Amino acid sequence: MTFQLGKKHFQFSLLIIFTLVLLMGCQSKNALPSETTPLTSEASDEKDATQSNEATQANESTTAESPTTEITARITSDDIIYFIMVDRFADSNPESNLPDVNKEDMRAFQGGDLQGVIDHLDYIKSLGATAIWLTPVMTNGPNGYHGYWIYDFESVDPHFGDMATLQTLVNQAHEMGIKVILDYVVNHTGYNSPWLSDPDKADWFHPDTPLNNFKDANELETGWLAGLPDLDQSNPEVKDYFIKNALWWIDQTGIDGFRLDTMRHVSHEFWQDFSGAIKEKYPDFFLLGEVWDGNTNTLESYHKDGIDSLTNYSLYNGIINAFNVKPNILSLANALEKEKNFSTPTENALFIDNHDNARFMSQNPKNQVEYTKLALAFTYTYPAIPVLYYGTEIAMDGAYDPANRAFMDFSQSEVNDETNLIPYLQFLAQVKENYSGSFHLIYRDQFTMIYEISKENKRLLVAINASDSEKTISFDYSDSMSLKELTGSESLTLQTGSNSFTLPPLTSQFYIITK
Repeated sequence: MTFQLGKKHFQFSLLIIFTLVLLMGCQSKNALPSETTPLTSEASDEKDATQSNEATQANESTTAESPTTEITARITSDDIIYFIMVDRFADSNPESNLPDVNKEDMRAFQGGDLQGVIDHLDYIKSLGATAIWLTPVMTNGPNGYHGYWIYDFESVDPHFGDMATLQTLVNQAHEMGIKVILDYVVNHTGYNSPWLSDPDKADWFHPDTPLNNFKDANELETGWLAGLPDLDQSNPEVKDYFIKNALWWIDQTGIDGFRLDTMRHVSHEFWQDFSGAIKEKYPDFFLLGEVWDGNTNTLESYHKDGIDSLTNYSLYNGIINAFNVKPNILSLANALEKEKNFSTPTENALFIDNHDNARFMSQNPKNQVEYTKLALAFTYTYPAIPVLYYGTEIAMDGAYDPANRAFMDFSQSEVNDETNLIPYLQFLAQVKENYSGSFHLIYRDQFTMIYEISKENKRLLVAINASDSEKTISFDYSDSMSLKELTGSESLTLQTGSNSFTLPPLTSQFYIITK
C-alpha cells in the first residue's frame, strides 16, 4: 500500500497503524467532550471494517473552513429539497477511492463523495432546488455505502471525504442560497458496531430481539430492525450522548436541518427531549422526520413532539394510486381530505420516490414518463415541501433496493428527449414559487382532478387527466372565472353553475385565473 496513490489511500494506511495501536490497549471513550473540543473516533476490532475508524485523522489533516452556525433562513413550504445518496451521486476523483470501492457491486461503496456534491451545486440549483438532503455521512461499517450502518457517530466516513470538505460544502451551498439537511440516525448502529464490545456501553442497547410485529408498539421501538443493534434511548447516557452529538454536528458544520431516520422505532419521549434541546439553541433549525406510516393521526403525533416536517406517506400512497395505468384519483382525493388531521400540513415533505421506495418510473409498464410528470405536477403545486430524489430529473428507473440506488448518470441531463425532465421541473419550480400557497379542490373523479392554487393574490387552475384517453367532465362551480393558459394562448371561461371541460390524455394543464 503506497502513499502516493491519493488522499484516501493515505488515510487508509494511517488507519492500519491506528487500528494496531488500538488493539494494543487503547480504550474507547464513553461520553462526548465539550462542544468546542473536536470529537475522536470510536475504534473497531474488525479487520474488514478498517475504513470505519480513520476519519478523525482524516478530519485533522485538512484545515477546515469556519462554519456559520446561525440559522438565517428556516426551511419552509417555499423550499424544494433535492435528496442525494452521497455514495451514488458523483465521484470527484475515482483514482483516490478506497480499496473496497466497487462500481460493479450495487451493495458496495461506489465512490460518490462530498466533493462530488460540491462540484454539482450549480447543477442542483439549476433544477430549482433550494435545499439538499444528504444521506448520513458518518463513518460506517463494511458496505455501509448508504450511510445507515454507522460505526462512529463522531467523524465523516473517509469514503465521502472529511469534516473540512463537509464544512466547505455547507458554506458554498449557503453562498448559493442552498440550505443543507443532514440525515441523522439515533435508532441503531451498524452491524458488529464496536460499541457492542465496549463494556462501558453494555446497557446502551435493547436485548437482541428480532422485529417481526410492526403493530406491536413495544416491539416496534425495541426490536432489532433488520438485525441492526437497537439503541436504548431510555438510558440517560444514550439520550445525553445523541443530543450532544447532534448539537455538535450543527456547531461543526452549520447545517440547516436534520432528516431523522426511523423515527417510529424510537420513543416519543426521546424525540420530545431531542427536539426541545435542538430548538432551545437553534429555534429555526429544521427537523424532518421519517415516519413510514400512512396514518395521518400517527404522523401528526410526531408534530406534537416538536418535529417540524414529516414524510407524508399518506399523500405518497394517494399519488401512487392516482397516477398509474389503472388510475384512481379518488384515492388521492381521500388522502387530501385527511390532510385536515395535520396541524401544519404545508410543512410536510411530499415525494414520489426515494431510496426506500421504488422509483416512480418503475411503477408502470407503459407511459412511465407521462405518469411521472403528472405525479411531479401535483407534488410541486400542492402546498408542501417537494422532495426530488436524485435522478428523477433524468427519468432514472429501478424498483427496490438496490436497483433504486443506481449511480447518477449526468450525461443523461444533456439528452434532448422525453426522459430529460429538467426543463419540466424548472417550469414546475417557477409555478410553485409564483402560485403555490393555498389549495382548493374543485372537482375529482376516478381519472381527473381540477384544483385551484393561489399565492399573494395570484391564482392558478390546474387540471389533470390521468387516463390514457381524452376526458370531458361536467361539474358545478360556485364562481365565475376567466382562464388563460399559462404556457399558451388558449382562453377559457368558467361560469357560475354547470361547466364542461375537455382534457387531453395523460396531461396536466395550467391556467392563470384572470378574474
